[in-house]
Amino acid sequence: MLHCLVGWIGAVIYYLFALLVIAFACYCLYIKYIHMKYDHIPGPPRDSFFLGQCPTMLRQFKANKSMHDLFLEWSLKYGPVCRINMLHYVGIAVASPEATKEFLMSSKYPKDAFVYKGLCNLFGTRFLGNGLVTDTDHDHWYKQRRIMDPAFSNTYLRGLMETFDERAEFLVEKLEEAAKNNTSVHMHSLVNCVTLSVIAKVAFGIDVNLLETESPFPKAIETCLKGMVHHFRDPMIQWKPWMWSFIKEVKEAVQFLRRTGEECIRERKNAIKNG
Repeated sequence: MLHCLVGWIGAVIYYLFALLVIAFACYCLYIKYIHMKYDHIPGPPRDSFFLGQCPTMLRQFKANKSMHDLFLEWSLKYGPVCRINMLHYVGIAVASPEATKEFLMSSKYPKDAFVYKGLCNLFGTRFLGNGLVTDTDHDHWYKQRRIMDPAFSNTYLRGLMETFDERAEFLVEKLEEAAKNNTSVHMHSLVNCVTLSVIAKVAFGIDVNLLETESPFPKAIETCLKGMVHHFRDPMIQWKPWMWSFIKEVKEAVQFLRRTGEECIRERKNAIKNG
């Protein structure tokens, strides 16, 4: 009886192993098929059969260098349309204005669900949701876009020029003050504050000058953007205990932004309702 059981277990293990070998061979053939299908597109040489150019990109990440600099280097060397391989996936890096316009304006090129669905929820917390940025269903996106069309009309945008000019003048005054005192400024931070001030005024009706007042908004948005970068760079980040404190910080920032936006929308609805 024991001998038969051992023989049966051995047979099961043998067939499972054979099945895994066959599945692995089929996957390798599929990767080879993908390579043959898209290798007519120029691109940098693959570092490995399976990982493609991923090792090069990982070295760029570890060196704390901008990935866009690497894409620019590839576009200058291999052309404005470059192929990037990773396992059985193929990505296209586009640096041509004509191709970029074609991809963005035509409905023939749908958004990649793997990328955009990752922005709907960030680390399990609702982030951008299923809005204009993340919606991969073109028909549903088109309906939402039509609703927002008045906000992008020339007449409406011209009416906002006073707000744009006012915030720009605040920035100029800030720079003039720094120049008189012969002090350095962080332009990236200042431009971010001006941009957020304009968005807060135009989109939510909040009159706040982030160049003069302290606000948790810039920090929260910066934290969310960092969370997005880490989420796409390392899909396994949520399983790393040493990153849990950072993930918690990102979740709190996302909840703060959504809670604030919800309160603003509620106040605007009540104001409209009350006349």
